[in-house]
Parts: sequence; structure tokens; C-alpha cells
Amino acid sequence: MNSAKELIEMLNSNDYVVQKEAIENASKFNEPEVIDRLIELFINTNNRMIEEHITEALKQMGGSYTVEKLLKLLNHEEARVRVFAFEVLCKIGNENIQAIIQEAENPDKNVRKFIVDILGALKDKQGVDVLLKRLSDDDVNVIQGAVEALGNIGNVDALKKVVEFLPSAHLWVQWTIIESIKKVNNKELISEVLNLPWEIEDIIFDSIFEMVKENGDLENVNDTINLYLKLSTQLRIKVLDTIYSIYIRSDKQKLEDILANSKLFDEIKCILIYGSDEQKYTIFKYMGSIEDKDFVSFIKSRIFDETIILSAIKLYYTTNTLGKRELVSVFKYFNKSKLVEYIREIFMGDDDILKLSGLKIMRSNGIKEAADVLPEMIKEGELLPEVLKTVIELDLKELFDKIYEEYFNVKSNNAKLLMLECMAELKPDDSRVVALIKDELANELLSDSHILKLLQLIRKIDGKEVFKAQLEWLVDHPNMEISIEAQDLLES
Repeated sequence: MNSAKELIEMLNSNDYVVQKEAIENASKFNEPEVIDRLIELFINTNNRMIEEHITEALKQMGGSYTVEKLLKLLNHEEARVRVFAFEVLCKIGNENIQAIIQEAENPDKNVRKFIVDILGALKDKQGVDVLLKRLSDDDVNVIQGAVEALGNIGNVDALKKVVEFLPSAHLWVQWTIIESIKKVNNKELISEVLNLPWEIEDIIFDSIFEMVKENGDLENVNDTINLYLKLSTQLRIKVLDTIYSIYIRSDKQKLEDILANSKLFDEIKCILIYGSDEQKYTIFKYMGSIEDKDFVSFIKSRIFDETIILSAIKLYYTTNTLGKRELVSVFKYFNKSKLVEYIREIFMGDDDILKLSGLKIMRSNGIKEAADVLPEMIKEGELLPEVLKTVIELDLKELFDKIYEEYFNVKSNNAKLLMLECMAELKPDDSRVVALIKDELANELLSDSHILKLLQLIRKIDGKEVFKAQLEWLVDHPNMEISIEAQDLLES
């Protein structure tokens, strides 16, 4: 094709292949009559493929004229046409940004919403002023779109003005403001938000309390108080969780200095002493979920005196089984004598989930004083891996003999291997460990993975010559990994 006229004739064809060829070559003739025909064809076609080709062609062609033509389609009666115009404008709008900005005053709220979204997609700073004006729009969707667009553009000065709207904005807009600030990641903006004259935790609760004030009765008083207690407790946990997140990625000592005189911890202590059981449970449960040892130590020093420990214990004994399982993690904040006392009691009980938590606390707090209770737990198959892990981490060599004795009562090969690994960690050169490994290797029914683990245990032993005959035999093993490992041990 050699002219725009010829291309338009091809666009008028009823043959899909001919139309497609013309659309693909349209960028060579970026003229008003070609653009008009492409848009007209899009509106009138029923062919999805043709629609896609035209969309891509106009994105490539661009131009000020195309922008003006597509802007007129943003209020088209057909949704597919509106979406088509929006999609192309988001790509080429910078070629006539002023035409787009002028449409921000369009009387149709749906067009205004399209415009703010387009400006956000284009990220052109020329759109900042008009987007700020749209913050006073009478349609919440337009306001939300304007806020999101300003976040995409990333203009900090503009977002400072947006922050002023935060306390009084619609809930959707509040969320969008926060998300926009997160995109910019500016500490000054975060401070602006935190220092606003906040009066309520959430605008929806302001409406709820207003409803109760106007229409509530005596029967609603307790529920109103309980809602406040619930909200205030959740808010304190959110603040504490925020501090925790900053703590684990910052200079811990500096943050502890900043918090040295904070009243937050006094308020939490007050709730844990005088609050309802539900409040106490919620806070204790959160504290139990904290993993960072330094933060646990810090919280312990600020909150966990004898009174709080007794409060936790009382709540623990008055709650149900599920509650006990969730509260047991808070025991890690107890002083050592209390911790040993209650860890022992848990191990003497019959709740395996509690015992698993107890073992974790025992390891994280280095509680060796409860080691004498572990031999009985070794006999409980489901607990065996965690018990042995605890023995290894705490280096409880005094339990070696007990584990050795129990080894001969165990039927499972996997359980025996776990116990042998534990003994090898405690006393790798003990003659009993050497003898057990030799006996295990003599078992022709062992899996390859089991043999490899036994070979890894041999590495822990100084006197490897006692295994020479078996290693020489394993050098010829059909499993290449076993063969290489055995050869390496012979040469070491």
C-alpha cells in the first residue's frame, strides 16, 4: 500500500486478513483520516482480534490528534469502547497532556474518574495541580483516584496536602492515602500522618459510637464499654507490633533508649493486672508470638514483674485447652525458677502440643534444670525428634546413658537413627556409638538415605579406622553418592 487512501480501502474490507494487514501498517500513515477510520472500525466491529490490533496500533501511532479523539470516547455508551479509549490514553496521553488536564472538569463524574486514573498512569508532574483540585470533588471515587494518582506521581509536597485530608476522609480514601504514602516511602510524610490531631481509631467506630449515643439504651452500655476495651487493646498491640518490626531491622539499643520512658508499657502492665480476661489473653497471646530473643528480653525487663507473671499463670489455669496451648508461649518471659517449675509441670501432663511448646521454650531459654524429666518423654514416639533436638542444643551429656538404654527398645529404624545421631553429637568417640554404627551398617536392608546418614556420623568420629572394612565394601555400592562418601572417608 502506497497511500492513506489505499489503507482506508483495506480497512473497509470485510476480509479479516486484509483488515489486519492494514491495521499493522497504519503507523506508516499517521493521518487524521486514518485515525478516524481505525476508531470507527473499533466501535463498529464485532471481532475481538480486530479490537486488539487497533488498540496496539493506536498505542504505537500516538499523537495529539489521537489523544483528543479518544478523550471524546470516555463517556461512550459502550463499556468496551470506554475501556479501549482509557487503555490507549494511559499509554500515549503524554503527547497531549493539556487536553487530558482540561477534561478533569468534565461534568460527568465517570469521565473525571477516568482522567485522574490516566494522569496517575502517565505520572506526569503537570497533572499534580489538577489532581489536588479533585480532592474536593463531590464523588468519592474521583477523590480516591486522585489520591492514588498523586501517589503514583510521587510528589512529596503534594502528598503533604493530601495528608491533611486523612482524618476526615472517607474510609476508602483513607486507605488509599496510606497506600500512596507507602509507595513514596518518605519518613517526613510518615511523621506528618502520625502527628495529625487524631481523635478516633477508625472513622467507622466514630459512627458506631454516635449511633449508640443517639439511639442506645441501658442494655447497650456494657457492650459499648466492651467495644472500647477491645479497640484500645488492639490498638496497643498494633503499636507494639509496629515497634517490634522496627526493632528487628534497626539499631536495637537506640530504640530501647527511645522507649526508656514510654508510658505504653505502663499502660500494657495496667491492662495485664486490672483488665478483663479477654484483654489479658489478647496481649499475652501476642507477646507469646514474638520470636526475637532481644525483644523478648526487652519486653521482659519492662513488663514482666512478679505481679504480671502471676496474672499470666492465673489466666493459664482458668482457660480451656486451646487457650493453654496459645498462652504457654508467654512462659518464656518468666524468671528461671518459675519457668523450670511450670516446664516440669507441662512435661508431667498428657498434652503433647503443650509439651512441644515447652521443649521450644526450654531450648530458647537454656533451661537445663528440667532435663531429668526428658528420659520419660523419649519413650513417647511423636515427641522423640523434638526431645532429641533439645538434648543436642542444650548439650545434655548426662542423658547419654538413658538414650542408649532406650535405643534397644525402639522398633523404628528412623527413630533409632535419630537416637544414634543424638548420641554421636553428645559423645562421638564413645565406644558404644562406634559399635552401634557398625551394627547398623551390617544391616543389608537399610535404605540408601539411611546409609548416607550413618556415613555422615562416621565423620564425627576421630578413629575411623575401625570402619575400614565396611567402608571398603561400600566403595563398590551401586549408589554413586554412597560410593564417593565411603571413598572420601577412607582417604580422610
